[in-house]
Amino acid sequence: MSIARNLTSKDLYADPYPVYRELRDDEPWAWSDGLGMWLVSRYEDVVFVDEHPEIFTAHQENSLAERTMGLVMIRTDGDVHRRLRSAVDGPLKRRNVRQQWSAGLTAHATELAGRLAEKPEFDLVSDFAAPFAAQALMRTAGLPDVTTEQVVEWSRAFIAGLANHDDDPAVWERAGRARTEVGELVREAVARVTAVPDHTVISAMVHAELTEPLTAEEIATQVRLMISGGFNEPWHALATLVWQLCEQPQLRDRVPADSEALDAAIEETMRWLTPVGAFPRQLAVDHTVGDVTLRAGDKLLALAASANRDDRKFAAPDAFDIDRPELSDHLAFSLGAHYCLGTYLAREQLRTAVPALFGSLTGLRVTSTPNLVGWMFRGPESVLMRHDAQGVKGAAQ
Repeated sequence: MSIARNLTSKDLYADPYPVYRELRDDEPWAWSDGLGMWLVSRYEDVVFVDEHPEIFTAHQENSLAERTMGLVMIRTDGDVHRRLRSAVDGPLKRRNVRQQWSAGLTAHATELAGRLAEKPEFDLVSDFAAPFAAQALMRTAGLPDVTTEQVVEWSRAFIAGLANHDDDPAVWERAGRARTEVGELVREAVARVTAVPDHTVISAMVHAELTEPLTAEEIATQVRLMISGGFNEPWHALATLVWQLCEQPQLRDRVPADSEALDAAIEETMRWLTPVGAFPRQLAVDHTVGDVTLRAGDKLLALAASANRDDRKFAAPDAFDIDRPELSDHLAFSLGAHYCLGTYLAREQLRTAVPALFGSLTGLRVTSTPNLVGWMFRGPESVLMRHDAQGVKGAAQ
């Protein structure tokens, strides 16, 4: 019997990788009645899906993303996608991230690490990674007064909506509240930066040179997208990377002080964890693969998390290995026209936060094995840690 046939979100939430392995080996293009879509699991096939939008369009009819947040750019193709993307990408380009945001990221990470000096036991997620990523995102977006708690709630609400394959009314109600709250704040920000432009993403969208300027609702929709993925991906990755460094002493001693090793560790974290685990698509035309035929209108998930653990592409894929030769081939940020706009900001967050944390606290160690959960979005719920309070670097003697 097909392993995919009766799969549901609940079957994948705790640990999707055993299922993914079976899919790759036995059903690389598998239909799931439980999810109502095709699942594509092998690396080469996920790449094929991502690189052929004429067959696999990003726009899905009645998509969970559109119902949750509005028409976000990742659910569009062609001219519609180019219009939205061109309005957003200026502040998020590599050079602009380094020039406009890097110093502030370093200062914020150092401040958060300093607060932990007198707290020898702490949760890396709630005490460091989440507030760091939340404030980095909100300052970049142009909503600097939003609290970490608000970002966490909005993000959880949107993610629940994006994964609401069971059509739970309570999930839609929660997502609707978040959608309204973000929309109201974005409209206020639009009025502010219309009068006084700044370096933020909202300002870039307001002042983008487009034949048809973005409306306030279109801008709010893209900010909702940033909150759903642009918050979770960096904090999930940051918490996972610090955990892995603490688990492997040779990496803990090497990575924080070596920029090249840190960059490699960031890429391996993105591959090993794949914080955003799948890319939804819809068949624009009929397509046949071997003896399997997908029909126009069928929905599909390209399982990036499965592709990043495919042993046909990556040797010993379940191992965390920053020296593997194919580091840059991971699919955590997608490919082509839909390559993640926030990739440089996400990487810069890890590039600044890891040295700040290890440079401020000594004897960092994980006190219990973190629990990784999720499949569309995956990461640790908490990472409990200790450090040697008496050995805080820079502390008065």
